[in-house]
Amino acid sequence: MTATSKRPFPLLGPASTSDADTIRDNDWSAFRHLSAVHDHWALKAWEPGQAGYYWYLTFTDSALIDLTSRCQQALDHDGLDPVPLDALHLTLLSIGRTDDVTEQNLDHIIDSGRVAAATVKPFRLSIGPLTGSRSALRFSVTPWDQLLDLHARLRSATAEHRPPSHLAETTEFRPHLGVGYLNRHQGTEQLVKDIGALRELPPVTVRIGQVHLVELRREGRTYRWSDRAIVPLG
Repeated sequence: MTATSKRPFPLLGPASTSDADTIRDNDWSAFRHLSAVHDHWALKAWEPGQAGYYWYLTFTDSALIDLTSRCQQALDHDGLDPVPLDALHLTLLSIGRTDDVTEQNLDHIIDSGRVAAATVKPFRLSIGPLTGSRSALRFSVTPWDQLLDLHARLRSATAEHRPPSHLAETTEFRPHLGVGYLNRHQGTEQLVKDIGALRELPPVTVRIGQVHLVELRREGRTYRWSDRAIVPLG
């Protein structure tokens, strides 16, 4: 994984983490100012057989699936590997590679995560409109306040059993929901036009009531996971 791929995107967060328009405008402005995007699979290279543990939010909402499918179909000529509709997710926190986290560590992380999640009430998120990053197309997610709080609590819980330096800081967290991964280096002019034509599609609202600790792997040009724990919010 390159230094570029490790930097948060957008590099600068929004002026407000509660105002939806501010967050969406910041996401879109950052993408429109890119001159080119990268091949995701080259930018974020994994070794054969590599897998890792992550805290995830996962989604099965029919309205979100319909919105995602509509966007994917409209962008199928843009060098996009779509996220499977049964694999929609929001990455909260990378915990570490499976060969670096023992089963005992994982059990302790899950237990600490349960305690942390119990202190967070279920909440709602607005998903959309479409935007992009250095190597993917994705939806803006608003507001950020509850997500930042959840990230901080899960990070603190995880850091009880993992070196804190291995865990991304909450200040670097940029919530988003992936629609697809770009599979070639290309300029952004056409992508900006194509995405812009879809940005009038109304966002959808989803309820967040649990987090997943998953074991993530790559299968070809997609990500798949197995749940190691499903942890309810309080």
